[in-house]
Amino acid sequence: MKKILFSLIIIGLLSCNNKKNDNQPTVIKNPAPEIQVVVDVKKITGKSKIEVDKILGKSDKVEPFTESSTPCKKEPCEKAYYQKDKYEIIFIKGKADWITINNLSEYDFTEENIQIFGIPITRPEFSNPQNLIRWKDIEGINEINIFNNGSGKISYAYIKTFTD
Repeated sequence: MKKILFSLIIIGLLSCNNKKNDNQPTVIKNPAPEIQVVVDVKKITGKSKIEVDKILGKSDKVEPFTESSTPCKKEPCEKAYYQKDKYEIIFIKGKADWITINNLSEYDFTEENIQIFGIPITRPEFSNPQNLIRWKDIEGINEINIFNNGSGKISYAYIKTFTD
């Protein structure tokens, strides 16, 4: 009886190996291409110039902005340029409010490319594939606009955080 029990234990242990069956195909999933974030706009919007400088580096140039038909006509605002004019930011009441991001022609003019600003894919409020895609009230931001450069690429983005 002991020999039979011992034999059953040995057979059981030998049949319970953890070795993977090499005859089974291995499934390799292709990961979705990772989108390169140009700038996470949520880290800039509503921030002071000092806070934005910490994110984008010291501004190249700062000038007063008093354009008519803007909130800056009566109370002058500051317009700062960063990274050789890649970013133009108008600080309204001391906070980054209107943001222009230039030199985006390496990115396709598609709704999915909202992701390059650190924003998840969201259906736009307006889309004209010839020239403009607009999102409104997205991630605490009033409006994000991207413009076609005429070749199916993004020319620039214009973001309004709080002020119309």
